[in-house]
Amino acid sequence: MTPELKKSLERWTKEYPYPIMGLVEALREVQEKELHISPEAVEYLAGLFQVSVARVLSVATFFPTFTQEKTGKYRVGLCHGLSCAMAGSSKMADCLERKLKGNALFSWEEMECLGACDYAPALQVNDELQGKATEELVDKLIKEAR
Repeated sequence: MTPELKKSLERWTKEYPYPIMGLVEALREVQEKELHISPEAVEYLAGLFQVSVARVLSVATFFPTFTQEKTGKYRVGLCHGLSCAMAGSSKMADCLERKLKGNALFSWEEMECLGACDYAPALQVNDELQGKATEELVDKLIKEAR
């Protein structure tokens, strides 16, 4: 973690009536800047918020937004809930694997319900819903990322 990031995270201890209320926002900032929640970040946040490492990990592992493994700059999520599965999410999973494999800019994962059944199979990038997953949409995302 950079000194600039550590300094930026300090503000989350003052943003809310109780310092611990800023932990989720601090984790979000770490995920955005470092593309994962590292053991170093967990230890730093535990000290910053004066809680145990276990407490920080319990929050970091509860929310699927946070990952302990480094992700690509563009983190693609494909819903595999019931509606999306019935609409072809497994076919789109094959497409994502084929088109994104070896591209360091992207990482992808199957996710539980994204709450966007009307776009089944739903696709999101960096927590923003993109709409119905299609090969054309994947090609567009790859092209725009270059």
